[in-house]
Parts: sequence; C-alpha cells; structure tokens
Amino acid sequence: MIRYFFKIGWRNLWKNKKLFLINIGGLAFGMSICLAIALFFLKEYSFDRYHVNADVIYRLVDKENNSSGIDYRVKDLVADNFPEIENACLVQIMPSQIDVNNATDAYYLNNILSTDNAIFEMFSIPFLKGNPQKPFPNTHAAILTESAAQMMFKGEDPMGKEIVIRHMNPVIVSGVIRDFPDNSSIQADILVNAENDNFKFHRYCSDCTDSTTIRFPFRVYLQLNPQSKPEQLIAKINKNANVFEPYLNEADLLPLKETYLYDATTGSRAKKGNPRLLQILAIIGLIILSLAFINYNNLIMARQSKRNKETGVRKIFGAFRRDIYGHFFAEAILLTFLSFVVAMTILVLSLPFYESVFDRSLDIGILWQFPTNVFLLLIILTLGILAGVSPALVYASFNPVKIFRGDIFRKRGSHGFRNGLTTFQFAVSIGLIACLIIIQRQIQFVKEKNTGFSEEQLLRIQIPNLQQGDQGKLSTLARNLTQYPGILDMSLSNGAPGQINMFWGAGIEGKRKPVPIISVDSAFIKTFGISLSKGRLPRPSEMSATCLVNEAALKYFEWDEFEGKTFNNGIPGGFEVVGVVKDFHFNSLHKVIDPLCIVFMMDDMPGTDLSIRLAGNNISGSLDNILAEWKKVLPDYALKYEFYDEWFDAMYRQEEKFASTIGLFALLAISISCIGILGLAMFNAESRTKEIGIRKVLGASIANILLLLTKDFGKLVAIAFVIAIPVANYFISEWLTAFAYRIQVQWWLFVIPGVVVLLIGFLIVGGQSLKAATINPADSLRNE
Repeated sequence: MIRYFFKIGWRNLWKNKKLFLINIGGLAFGMSICLAIALFFLKEYSFDRYHVNADVIYRLVDKENNSSGIDYRVKDLVADNFPEIENACLVQIMPSQIDVNNATDAYYLNNILSTDNAIFEMFSIPFLKGNPQKPFPNTHAAILTESAAQMMFKGEDPMGKEIVIRHMNPVIVSGVIRDFPDNSSIQADILVNAENDNFKFHRYCSDCTDSTTIRFPFRVYLQLNPQSKPEQLIAKINKNANVFEPYLNEADLLPLKETYLYDATTGSRAKKGNPRLLQILAIIGLIILSLAFINYNNLIMARQSKRNKETGVRKIFGAFRRDIYGHFFAEAILLTFLSFVVAMTILVLSLPFYESVFDRSLDIGILWQFPTNVFLLLIILTLGILAGVSPALVYASFNPVKIFRGDIFRKRGSHGFRNGLTTFQFAVSIGLIACLIIIQRQIQFVKEKNTGFSEEQLLRIQIPNLQQGDQGKLSTLARNLTQYPGILDMSLSNGAPGQINMFWGAGIEGKRKPVPIISVDSAFIKTFGISLSKGRLPRPSEMSATCLVNEAALKYFEWDEFEGKTFNNGIPGGFEVVGVVKDFHFNSLHKVIDPLCIVFMMDDMPGTDLSIRLAGNNISGSLDNILAEWKKVLPDYALKYEFYDEWFDAMYRQEEKFASTIGLFALLAISISCIGILGLAMFNAESRTKEIGIRKVLGASIANILLLLTKDFGKLVAIAFVIAIPVANYFISEWLTAFAYRIQVQWWLFVIPGVVVLLIGFLIVGGQSLKAATINPADSLRNE
C-alpha cells in the first residue's frame, strides 16, 4: 500500500509539471539556505571541542573585575593548594603581527603565544618535530607552527636554529607543531616560554614606582579532575581568597567550550564568535523553512479545484480518510526528499559563496556523519509529514456530493487559515526589511560619527622594536621627514587612538579601575587635532612631570576642577594635571569613552607609534618619500603603516559582515515570500473565475474587478504591518544595545518596509488579477 501511495504521488507530481517545478524549486531553495546556516552553526559550535580534555578545561576569571587577565603567579597558587586541579597552564597572546628575523631575512608572523610546557599536556597540539614531553627545554626556546616554519626556512629543518623576535629576543627553535585549526580560539604562529620575563608582554601597575604592585596578566587555564565539580571548586577558592591576595579578587570558571561564543570578560585577547549572529540566523533559517512550506501549501491549495474531482471519485469508490491522508502524505514526503536532493546539489555548487559570506571553511561531509545524518533524515521525514498535514486534512474533509456540485468554495471562512499563513509571510518580509534598514543606518552612523580628533590624512606607522644602537635613528627619520612639504605634523607616542598599550592605577582613593595611558611627545595634541576643554598644554620644562586627562576622567575621579590635582603614578609624586581635553574616541563606538590620561614625556622617548599628518594634495607622493627615508635610515626594519580612518573602519568589519549576512538571507526570505504571494494570487483568481465572469456579464469594468481582487490583499498587509513592527523593534533594539553610541529608531524607518511590501505585493497580485479580469466571461461560464 505504501508503494502504491508513493507511485500515485509521483504520478500526480509529474502530471502538473509547472506546479511540481515551482514547489520543488521553492522547497529546495529554502532547504539549501537552512543547510548552509546549519553548517555554519556546526562550525561555530565546534570551536575548542576537538581537544581531548575539552570537557574538564576551564579558564580562571576575576569575577569582580570581569577580567580574564590573571597574574601569572596565581597559576601555581591554585595548582598547589587545590587537589581538584589536575593541571594548569599560562596563555598570553599578543594579537598582532610580530617581526621575526632568521639568519637571512625578516618576516612578520601573526600572533605570538607566551605559554608553558603544561599547555601541551592539557590541549591537543600535535607535534611534527621536537619533544612533546618537554617542548621548551629552556627559557630561550621557541616553537613554530608548520606554516611559519615553511615560510621562514623554505623546507629546511628549523630545529636548533636561532631566530630573533622583535630584534631583541634571540631564541632557538625547539619544535614544530601543526597549524592551529581554524576552529581554535587560540591562534598563533610562534610559541615562546612564559618563564622568560622578556615574554611577559603585558603588565599593569597600580603604582609604577613600587615594583610590588606590578601585575603580569595571563589567561590561566585549569584542568580539573573528572570527579571535580566546578561550582564546588569556585566556592572553595573564594573561601580561601586570602591565599591569592592581592592578585585575585573573586574567582569564577569559564568552560573552555564556551570561551569562543560566550566569553564576555576583558583581557582574553582570544578569537571570539558572535552568538547574536547565530541567534538571528537561527530565527531566519526557521522563517525561511516555514515560508518555503507555507508556499507549498498555498500553491497546492491554489490548484485545489483541479484536485477536488479526483478526491471525490476516490471517496465514491470507497476510499477512507486514511487513504486520502496516505496519498497526500506520500506526495508531500516524496516532494520533500526530492527537494532535499536538489537542495544538496545547490549547496555543493554554492558552498564557496557561503564560505565567503560566513568567512569560514564549511565541511559539507559533516552532514553524512553519525548522528548528524540520522537527525537530518528524521527532520526531512518530519517536514514531509508536516507539509502534507494541511492539504490532507482539507481534502479528506470534503463531502463528495458538494465536490461534484461545485460549491466547495462557498464558505469564506475556509480561507482564514491560508490568509493567516500569507499574513505571516508579509509580517516576516516587513520585519526583515525594517531590521536591515536600521542595521545599515547604525553602521553608517558609527563610521561617520565624529571621533573627536581629525583622522583624515593621518598616517600611523608601527614602530618595530629597535635594537639599542638604532633607537636614536627615529629622531633622524623625523628630522628628514620634516623637509617634505607634504608632511604637515608628526608625533611619536606609546599607544595611540585605537591601540592602548598601558593601563595604570590612578592612585586616587576609591578609584581602583585601571586607567588607559597614552605617553606622548609635545606635538601629539596638534598632530591629532584634539581640543582642550580646560587648562593648558605643558611648558617645555614640565614635559616629564605633567599630564592631561579627558572629560570622562574628570567625571570618574569626581573632580570639580583639575587645578591642584595629581595623577599619582609613573613617577615619584605623580603627574600634575595641567589641562583637560575634550572626550575623543580611542576605542570603537561599541564602548563608552573611558577615562584617559595623556602623559607627557621627553621628545626623544621610545615609542610604538609614529603618527604623521599629510597634506591632502599629494598623498601618494608623501608615502613614497616616507618609504624612501625609512629605507635610508632603518633599512633592516620592515615598514608597516595604515591610515587612522581605515583603521577605525576596520573595527566595524564584523558588523558590516553581520549586516551583509543578514541582508543576504533577508533578501532570500523575501524572495520566497514573493512566491507565497504568487500562490495566494493564483488561488484567489482561480477560485473566483466564475464570479468574475458573472460580474463582467452584469457590467463590471476591469478596474472594478482589480479592486475586488486586491482589496483583501491590502488588508492582509495592514495586519502584517501591525504584527511585524513591535517584533522587529524588539529584536533591533536588542542588537543596538551592543553599541554605546547608536541611532534613534524613528517611526518612518518602519513605514518604508511596509510600503515596499505593499508595492511588491500589488505588482504580483495585480498581475494575476489583471490576467483573471481580462478572461472572456464566455470561457469562464462555459461549464455552468
């Protein structure tokens, strides 16, 4: 019997080729999109789960400060005092390009990881060369990834060879490991021994004149015994908080499996995912799948009159309800499986496109692995059954006498469910368009918002670590550059807007929050175009003992005025505050403007950033001059530069990617909705053909017929608008909370999508209605 149902189902599908192709195309299109989203989900949730010990590895965090930056000394304290901890390791990443030299050439490697031997015991890091039992034989050993070793040594054996990190730290290659997989939150090209003080890259001091207040923040990973319970360990650590003073305030544990998607702490410097994007994509995926199956139902019901007599004949010849159910369920399941096959073909062909959209490598083979394949099979079967429910229930309920009398469509209430589904499609389209418009406007807003300093034609040169004999050459470079008319101003600093390198304690009672520090020369304020709010710039004789604070710092320190105030750190007696600058953005607009202290040092101070203001009439010529002077003065160092406006724009690339991804899938969902609108229009036109013929015989014009057929559509769009707006407003408001500075969501932003959907719908429905209105009434009434 089942074979018979599927045979008849295939015959019915193939008999109506146009409807069959539209149905299978719509379902396959929707399924392929959902499968692509599913592959992205599986990729994102696979991060850090490949480690053998992933279930028992946790990161220690300071809950009070919401920070993953824990002083390295805490590692041994927790490991030695709590038997629940089986192992512990240190991880500190400098997430930038690091200049590294071998005997013949210089290279930039992506990220340097400072760690210890325990990381290789806890994490699954496969070795190609070296001793996995003791990868760092001493503090001057380094480990390269496979790609870094190939780039630097061109196929030669790197073992035992010397390389120099940042022109000042010679190390010996003691091992080569496979590249970190792309689903690892830890990414680096070179690993060095954290026991070497030169490789404790970041530090914080509450009082820089007192060495006991210096902290070296690392990420501390703990491997627990399988029998240990994290909650009990946290309580035990906090109960013995005095053991960790003054390095840790309140402990908490973050599971390794959650660090990629759900790490909200500061100081982690790890690769992070976007759980909000996953949530929205999940919603859009479900919506797209729902729209595809709603379209299937609408299109099936749009051809209802042609299936009525078939159903009536079956009932007259003794078919039971279960037989009618069987026919429609078999047809729907068969169509769903065929659509899945086509969807997989579409997915294979479009996989490179989706990889570029998601910026991830996607493994389609995971869909065939257990238990994913079984789960996928059950989903397809379930979807097929759900797709067949509505037409099966509708057709099985018809009285064969009414079918042959032709009065099936006399009850207007029977259209309610179908109209509800179509209203849902309109609401989805309106909501997605509204969200897309607001996302684009927010991104445009943050990219165009005044940063508080002039970033146009402002060049940032990253200063490499200069050897002792080369440090004075920066002054030579600066003097040489001033001779060119295209170079207007120049400033050397340690840190810059967009890159804060130092955080100091303020030494002010009750203010424990570390304050960002930019150490600058006398030309910094002019070069960046930063405005003074109060006070003055330091005099030449005061350069090493004075500072400026921003307006946010004035408010944070609860100072009414700055006169007589001191920033108590850095030098004995602290820095005298001589002025207040207007707030400017030294981070992205995701964050509020934090307190900032600008410390003035001597003009020949060592720096990390050289900022150059260029004239706008010949930027390319100025860049050529800078490159020529760099090669003349610092030939052994690679020149790396970027413009500040491009640098700040790069901070919002994730949001731009987010917007383009949401925009793409919103467009696809709207396209599927249009097919649903077409189904409704076909149904209305076909079900009212005889009514239209009678009205035309009685004198109705084409305009009257068009109004008759489209007025109900306008009502559905109005209802959809009322439903969509509060839902879209809720979700977009949640997304906007990620930005400290955001646009005001105005009412007209929601009106636009309503009008767009109304126009698109009228074009589709109007076309079908016009076609029905121009039929000769003699043809439509011939069978009456």
